[in-house]
Amino acid sequence: MPRQSQSHSRSSQRSQIESSARESVDERHHVANVVKTILNLSINKAIIKRSDITAIALKSDSRLFNRVIAEATEILRDVYGYELIDAENKNQKSMILCSLLETGSLLELNESYRKKYTLLFIVLGYIFMKGGAIAEGLLWEFLHTVGIEEQGEHSYFGDVKGRYESFIKQAYILRTKKSIEGMSEESTFVSWGLRAKHEVSKKNVLDAFCKIIKRKPTNFKSQYIEAYGMEGAEGGEAMVVE
Repeated sequence: MPRQSQSHSRSSQRSQIESSARESVDERHHVANVVKTILNLSINKAIIKRSDITAIALKSDSRLFNRVIAEATEILRDVYGYELIDAENKNQKSMILCSLLETGSLLELNESYRKKYTLLFIVLGYIFMKGGAIAEGLLWEFLHTVGIEEQGEHSYFGDVKGRYESFIKQAYILRTKKSIEGMSEESTFVSWGLRAKHEVSKKNVLDAFCKIIKRKPTNFKSQYIEAYGMEGAEGGEAMVVE
């Protein structure tokens, strides 16, 4: 009898080990599926719904998501150079994938991307230089003054309106509605979106705009402090207020 008990115990241990090994293999498989799915859903820099990740990678088993997302996030960061960031999207649990690599020169991009990101740089730069949140109409008025119209094809940028709307979908620009005292209808405002805050350097934006208008970055006190952080705050006494 003792021998049978020992044999049963060893058999039970083997079963537990085999079961644990299968679970480990399954979990690695789920992690790999989540990483692949996130990369595929982010190919156009779109906001990703958690429900889509679960449906595609985990066969709609939402319980698995919390078990594997931490490891998937580490792989995306350490192997692929991306940071997975939570994002609110119409009350749905969503996220975006942002590059951790330092932004390179526009000259390093191909012609198509150079056109796109030059327009983005102009838009984000104007919003930043005007205080961080402006009426959308004011932005289009500025673009009009530099020959960029909302409708029609631009000789360099192409479909400006289409590109602009894509910036909103990709979370480079945040469009919001605000109530203004004395006005019956809400006004539309734009500011830097979540992706822009993580991928675009305010320091580079400030320096570039100052070169264009031939002013010193320190002439713009609030923007300088925001772009340079403590370095800007410590140099505050030497600044010239705009």
